[in-house]
Amino acid sequence: MRFCFLTTSVGFLFYASVVSAADKTVHDQQNGFSLTFPEEWINEPLSEEEIRLSVKFADLICMVSASFYDQSAPGSPSDTGKFMEGWSMNNWEKTIGTSFSTADFSNDSLARFPDGYPVRLADVDFTVLSGNATFYGHSRFAFSVRGARYGYVNCGVMGESAEQVARMWAPLADKAERVVNSFILDTP
Repeated sequence: MRFCFLTTSVGFLFYASVVSAADKTVHDQQNGFSLTFPEEWINEPLSEEEIRLSVKFADLICMVSASFYDQSAPGSPSDTGKFMEGWSMNNWEKTIGTSFSTADFSNDSLARFPDGYPVRLADVDFTVLSGNATFYGHSRFAFSVRGARYGYVNCGVMGESAEQVARMWAPLADKAERVVNSFILDTP
C-alpha cells in the first residue's frame, strides 16, 4: 500500500485527555477526521493540497492530512485494522519518512480511538534540505488506515540546529501530545 506524503514545512490515537471548555474541536465530515486543540491556537492557511487543517501555537504547528485511497491497488491490506496493529518502524520509514531528507523514528506505540480501532503513534527527528540550507525538526505523529481512508496528525517544530529544536520542543511537548491524542479518523 502506498500513501502520498508531500514534504511540508512540518508535515498525530485516542482520547486520553479530557476536553476542556477552552478547547475547540473541528470535525471535518468531508475529509473524515476530528481534532481538538486549545481555542487560542491560530488556524493557519493551508500550505499543501493534502493538508486539511493546520493550527499553530508559538513555534508548534499541527497539521492534519486525511484522504481516501484505492483499496483495490496492489499491496493494499485486506484488513486495515490488523495492518495497523502489525505496523513497524519500517512502515513509518516507508510512508512518512520519505517526506524528509532524513528521518529517525522512535517511541512507536499502538493506541486506540475511542471505539477501539487501532492508531499508531511515534516521534520523529528529521532534516529537510532546501537549497544550501538544512532545517532540523522534531514531530509527534498519529497515523491510521481505516477501511478506504487514511489520515494523520503531525505536531512539530523546526529550527536551524538539532539543539535549537530540542530547546523549542521541551516546553511544547505536552501541548503536542494532547493535540495528537485528540485525533480521530472517522469510519468511512
